Amino acid sequence: MELLESETKTKNTTTIVVTHDIRLIGYCDKVYNMTVGVLTLQEEGR
Repeated sequence: MELLESETKTKNTTTIVVTHDIRLIGYCDKVYNMTVGVLTLQEEGR
């Protein structure tokens, strides 16, 4: 994850990670939750 985070910042791009592992939340600027096919913003910022 550190490599992915570094490359994302270096190249000034957006990376979307889909996971069930909540331990990765610390790497994210925004976290969305999908329930019954609907995305909702769960957490913003670190």
